Amino acid sequence: MSADSNSGKDKEKIFPSFTELRIYPSFTEIREKFNAPQNFKMYFPREVYDQIVNGSLNVEGIQVNSQNSVTKANNLENQTVFIRRPREEPIECLVIRPNDLLLKDVKTGRYIRAQHHELEYVHIPEEEGQEVTFALKQAGEATLSYLIHGKKFFFSYYLFIVLIKGITWSPRYNLKVESDGHQFEAWADMTNNTKRDYKIKRTELFGGDVNLQESGNFSRDYASRCCYETCCCPPSPSAAPKIESEGELAGIYWYSIDQPFVLIQQSTFSLPFVKPNIKLEKYAGLQYHFQERTEKGKFQRKYRIESDKFLPKGTVTIREDGRVVGQSHLCDISQGEKQDLDCGNDPDISFTRDVKILSQKRDSALYLIRLTIKNCKTKQIKYEYKEIISSAKFIITLKNNNEQINNKIQIISEGIEIIGEELQPNEEQTFQFEVLLEYRNNLPHPY
Repeated sequence: MSADSNSGKDKEKIFPSFTELRIYPSFTEIREKFNAPQNFKMYFPREVYDQIVNGSLNVEGIQVNSQNSVTKANNLENQTVFIRRPREEPIECLVIRPNDLLLKDVKTGRYIRAQHHELEYVHIPEEEGQEVTFALKQAGEATLSYLIHGKKFFFSYYLFIVLIKGITWSPRYNLKVESDGHQFEAWADMTNNTKRDYKIKRTELFGGDVNLQESGNFSRDYASRCCYETCCCPPSPSAAPKIESEGELAGIYWYSIDQPFVLIQQSTFSLPFVKPNIKLEKYAGLQYHFQERTEKGKFQRKYRIESDKFLPKGTVTIREDGRVVGQSHLCDISQGEKQDLDCGNDPDISFTRDVKILSQKRDSALYLIRLTIKNCKTKQIKYEYKEIISSAKFIITLKNNNEQINNKIQIISEGIEIIGEELQPNEEQTFQFEVLLEYRNNLPHPY
């Protein structure tokens, strides 16, 4: 995007004195300060304007009397170009109609047409785009702000799915488990998918759920391109910027970077952004949905974490003794909330679930379940088991001869749950219970 101070042939470009990014999970707000003239013109290449969220283009700091948006094909009309063809001298021409490249030979005065690849330009031609003019009450310092989509899918007439990418950020976490404790690292990955380098003086990152309307400026050209002419940006400072937590605002959490840095085009810049204290519980777990047949399987390796700070959703890479043991997705987790990270099956923790049909009737069925959980490891493990019964009204009757084993099974509204239990090396534990399914209350009411 370029700002023009007048409408002459050689337009004087105005560049921002301050650029701030506010990066949300699905969009980014760009805020730039200009020393704006009273007739403040902004030129957006078509590919950039298509990414701007409808209704978000705004000028702050000076009263705007009117705003006008005009589509510009390009700036070739009445410009001098040269046609270069094999074994011919260059032909100096004046552009008459840019759309079909109708040219006037300066020497002969005759009109000819040419192809784009045959042209040589005296001035860099502007791309097709949108010129937005703000009639300001007065000249002075003004802030231009607008939203661009981070990642957005569009559907064309023929149902092709197109993904538009702009500027995004995403949290990334590392959980490092050692025999004597654990470490938890949080990183913010800021990705610039555009073709412009951003020289940024302040950045804000937002975590949470912020919804926008699903409309936008969209055409058939999908590529991301630069908002400005290429800016000459110095390299990033030697001292890395730091991200500070700013707390909660209307249900979203935000973080700030007050040091300047350069977000290079088509790149990802990462910084540590929060240092939570994490409580960790490692166990083998399984959530099983009721089946009327015998089945065998494995428990899953799980890590239950509890944070003393809000953590926005992201990918967690888990290492034990320096080796990667899995990756999992962390949903938004609030302070004090517990969340499980699943890392795949554990081959040494198995279950066998034998099912015996005791009776089957039209309106009910009775099953005897014998559940055996076995630990084949050479060390003690914690485990949890949950069986969900959702297809019918049910009654569960515990059938273990040992009252202590019966007490390990909790009957809940969804089915049964066994939590906080341990198995010694090469030990197995068996649980028995009956499940009575009643169907009559689930039949449709006769009319």
